[in-house]
Amino acid sequence: MNKQELKLFNSKTPEEYIDNSLKTNLPSGRKAHVTRLWLEKKKYTIEDIKRARNRHPYWKKKKMAGSSERNEQRRMEHDYRNYGSLEWDESTVKEFIEMNRKDKRGAYEHKDFELARHFATTIPSIQHYRRKYNMVVAILQKEKAAHSVKHVYDYLVHSEQKLRSILKGKPAGRKKIRNKK
Repeated sequence: MNKQELKLFNSKTPEEYIDNSLKTNLPSGRKAHVTRLWLEKKKYTIEDIKRARNRHPYWKKKKMAGSSERNEQRRMEHDYRNYGSLEWDESTVKEFIEMNRKDKRGAYEHKDFELARHFATTIPSIQHYRRKYNMVVAILQKEKAAHSVKHVYDYLVHSEQKLRSILKGKPAGRKKIRNKK
């Protein structure tokens, strides 16, 4: 091993390894070889290196470069509004509740853009309703109430701010949100 490879190989932590990796100008194939040897010697995993890399200021800056442009491009590509805004009436909200299910792993069955396309709206609108839905589920669990579509709908028609205050246990305002039977 040459001097640069030894410096990389003698790193003590994944964070130090990332620093030393940036300081060396080894070809990528050689770095991969040294990385494999280093991982075997130090008993770290690739996940440890990925975690250190994601936290390193250089890579954070590199990853964030152009993020606002990418986000704007994504918003433009997935804007499914048809010359107007979606009316979140009772039937639309109930349909959203039915489609907002998660699979066994806890991942949503329908991605944000799929729901946005289905409801002819935007991704931020879908994300807004998913946040509200998650708050409603937490409120119902706290109250030990049934998770029926009717109960969820009764809460879902309120603003995020009101749902947050209910979740924190603050008074909901002048009226009760729903009648308990």
